[in-house]
Amino acid sequence: CIFFQCTKKMRVEHFMRFCSALLLFIAAGFFASSMHKWQELDLVGTWSPARERPWLNQKVFDASDCCSDKTNRFFVLMRALLGYQDQPTPFELFAYLFYWIVAVAAGFVMVRRAKRAIAVRLEFLRKAAAETTADEEDTKNQA
Repeated sequence: CIFFQCTKKMRVEHFMRFCSALLLFIAAGFFASSMHKWQELDLVGTWSPARERPWLNQKVFDASDCCSDKTNRFFVLMRALLGYQDQPTPFELFAYLFYWIVAVAAGFVMVRRAKRAIAVRLEFLRKAAAETTADEEDTKNQA
């Protein structure tokens, strides 16, 4: 009941944009997490033992003291939803960055195509309206 009352005045456009952005972040986390799983399967180089890892599988930084994704409940949730890592590797960071480059580029392409389609449709409707108006004027002049 409280959720309904709070969202009564919310514009659908804002809600959809928020949900779309949230889904993009969730997908980015899934993509980065899947790259981590590839590393654990030794598809990107040696994972275990840690001292034999190539630079691509080494830790970039270690935030496990304050922001552990295994003991702190908030960061466990962030790992589940957004793919947070307290000890990311360069491969995971590159994957996350690559995801955002592709997502933003795809977004720009889709928006550009949509704008072109809308412009073509508007031009068609304007021509149709002009022809209808001209036909009506011809009919009035003949009568």
